Amino acid sequence: MSKEQNSDEMYEEREARRDMHIDSERRDMFEALQNSTDSPFYGSENYDLFMFVLGYGYKNTVPETIKNKKGAFFGRGRLSDQQQAVIEAVAVAEERDVQVLRDQRMVYEIAEEYANAGIELLHGRVFGPDDEDPRQELALEVKRHYESVTESQ
Repeated sequence: MSKEQNSDEMYEEREARRDMHIDSERRDMFEALQNSTDSPFYGSENYDLFMFVLGYGYKNTVPETIKNKKGAFFGRGRLSDQQQAVIEAVAVAEERDVQVLRDQRMVYEIAEEYANAGIELLHGRVFGPDDEDPRQELALEVKRHYESVTESQ
C-alpha cells in the first residue's frame, strides 16, 4: 500500500462543526483578557482572541485536549478566509500531512487544542507578576519572534 493510500484512509472526510469551542474551565481566562483594561486584548472579538491564543499556543506549547466543551465560544462563520487558512496550516504542520484537510472536523479540533493550551500561557504572560508593562513585553516578544522567522528565510 502506498503512503498516499494510507494517508487517504487515515483521514475520513468530515465537515467541521458549526461552532468553535474552548474549555469551559478556561473561559474566565479568555474573558479576563477581553474585559480588563490592563490587557492588550481589551475589547477584542472572541474569534480574534482565539486566533492569537492559537498562534501563541502553537509557538510555545503542545496541543491540549479540551475536557469540557459546554457551549460555543463563537460561530466558525465569523472567521475570515485568512484565519481559516491559518487554522488549516497549523493542522497540516501538526499532522505533517496535507491529507488532514479532508477531515475538517479534525482540522478545527487541532486549532481548539492549541488555543486551549495557549490560553493559560497567554493569561499568565499578560497578568503575571513578571512584567511591569504586559503590553510592551508581549509586543516585544511578538517582534522578536517575527524577526527570528523573517531572518531565517
